[in-house]
Amino acid sequence: MYPNFKILPQEDQANLKARIAESIAFEKQRIKRKRLRTLSWSVAAVFCICLGITVVFKQQQKVMSPIEQFANTTEINSSFEKSNEVKLILSNQEAVSVGDSTTIAYDASGNKIKVNNKQINQKKTLEPQYNTVMVPYGKRAQLSLADGTQVWLNSGSKLIYPTAFDAANREVFLEGEGIFDVAHNAAKPFFVRAANNYSVRVLGTLFNVSCYTKDSKVSTALLRGKVQVAYAKKGLLSSDTLQAVLNPGMIAALDKKSQTIKTKVQYVEQLFSWRKGYYEFSKEKLPAVLDKLTRYYNVDFVMNKEISPKETYSGAFKLNDDLDKVVKTLEATTGFDFVYDAKTREITIN
Repeated sequence: MYPNFKILPQEDQANLKARIAESIAFEKQRIKRKRLRTLSWSVAAVFCICLGITVVFKQQQKVMSPIEQFANTTEINSSFEKSNEVKLILSNQEAVSVGDSTTIAYDASGNKIKVNNKQINQKKTLEPQYNTVMVPYGKRAQLSLADGTQVWLNSGSKLIYPTAFDAANREVFLEGEGIFDVAHNAAKPFFVRAANNYSVRVLGTLFNVSCYTKDSKVSTALLRGKVQVAYAKKGLLSSDTLQAVLNPGMIAALDKKSQTIKTKVQYVEQLFSWRKGYYEFSKEKLPAVLDKLTRYYNVDFVMNKEISPKETYSGAFKLNDDLDKVVKTLEATTGFDFVYDAKTREITIN
């Protein structure tokens, strides 16, 4: 309903028009203020979300140790897997070829390295110096670190470590498989860091860690002492850390996809046999045996033969044997025909 200005005196008409104009102006101001408040709240909400994301990322960065930062930011040639030689990469990026059956040994200061019956001197610096050992397929390596810890690296593995353990913790970074006989030092815990936010904490013990990048699982087997494995679950809003404590004769397996850790009691002695130069297996199914050989010799097995799911095998392979001898041993053990194609590095089982 609209006002009829014609029936009102001129003075009343002017007053009414003024009040209507004032009311319209007030309503426009109210709507404008409401829009400004809504925009302000939206900006504040976006700011809080961005601030929260920044805090999460900063928290994740704070959790990352110096050696993990080094491993993630330093590009080291990954073609070592196709090489025929073990390589020691010094902190100045100088590469040293390591001979077969040679132990890379550091003195207590970490400045002197004995390798290939020669001594390498490294200058001591205020900043941590990290060296890297890269082991190609079909090879193994052994190290004696500055604190006296002994390390055995399996085929296709890489270890990053400080030349001297001057920080509060002793930390190394592993990709692949390694056995660690850690020198006891209660004041300085020893950590094996790996990809996928996985770590093993020890004080003095003998254990095996297998954390190959392509594998779906990361496993830790304990032979002596006590260790704690930890995994920080991935995800922007996830801050959970899974932990498990192992006693001798236990294995912890992290499933990367489901982000779960399961532990079990098992005969673990055979998992350490490769450091002595042979693979031992006891009552294992053939696929499990072939998996170990696939990893060590970098070959693929193609099944053209139906294998009994109940059949198990026991024995050992010398890791110094060439692939042809391994194939002959498999034929004698299983009764199957194994055909090796050197070009494709495939072994077909007929």
